[in-house]
Amino acid sequence: MKNEIKLILDTIRTHNKKKDQWSYLTSIEYMLKSKLYVDSLYQDSNKVTSYISNRNCKILDLGTGSGVFAILLRKLNKNVKIYAIDAFKDKSQKNPNFKDTFNQQKMIWNDFNKIFKINFTHYDGLKIPFSDNTFDIVTAYAVIEHIEPKILDKVFSDIKRVLKEDGLFFIFKTPRKLAYTEYLAGFLGLGRHDILYGDFEIKQILFRNHFNLVENWKSNMVFDFPWKITNLFYTPLKVIGAVLPYSPFRLFAHHNNFVLRKNKNG
Repeated sequence: MKNEIKLILDTIRTHNKKKDQWSYLTSIEYMLKSKLYVDSLYQDSNKVTSYISNRNCKILDLGTGSGVFAILLRKLNKNVKIYAIDAFKDKSQKNPNFKDTFNQQKMIWNDFNKIFKINFTHYDGLKIPFSDNTFDIVTAYAVIEHIEPKILDKVFSDIKRVLKEDGLFFIFKTPRKLAYTEYLAGFLGLGRHDILYGDFEIKQILFRNHFNLVENWKSNMVFDFPWKITNLFYTPLKVIGAVLPYSPFRLFAHHNNFVLRKNKNG
């Protein structure tokens, strides 16, 4: 296991007082036990890093959750300034066991801030607490599907506000309407997302908010979970997951991912 993931897990286990109960911290530990999921985190953080050419770059990880993605960006980019924010409350989360998410986040963020030198903070979910034209890059990792559609345009507008001219906006892991994994997970009682976006639908939302498309790719052709099973078949699943996006089966991929550039004329 990579050192930073081990350190994250150790921190979570130290603060998790509900180890025998499904809670926010328990769920993060569960996800990070999946080798396939961790692989995708590293691949996506490398994608962001490939676009960084300025040592003075400022990055905002929006909807940071546990902070794992921001931490991996820090691991790969020692000199950039990284800020991470999340809403006080995820309104899409209906599980009563997650009602203490805010306090659990604060506990682990306090440690992560000291260890990784990342500025973690909560905000109201609408008004990003930074000045105009602050960031070179904004990332949203598995975030868009947790934002109420009726406020999505407002959120995108504020992201554009805090981005510098020609700034980049990275969207990772937006679940698709044609994703077979969503429907199969729902059928098996494993839980699924309430909000899914069609390919044309999500692109129209991005274009009307004046973002120019730089890259778009589909990902996650195989299940990452349950980790006790996927880890057993890690190597063949990894090979299958790498090949299928280049086949007609990509139509049923789980996620859409985007690299976008702020349209200065928008």
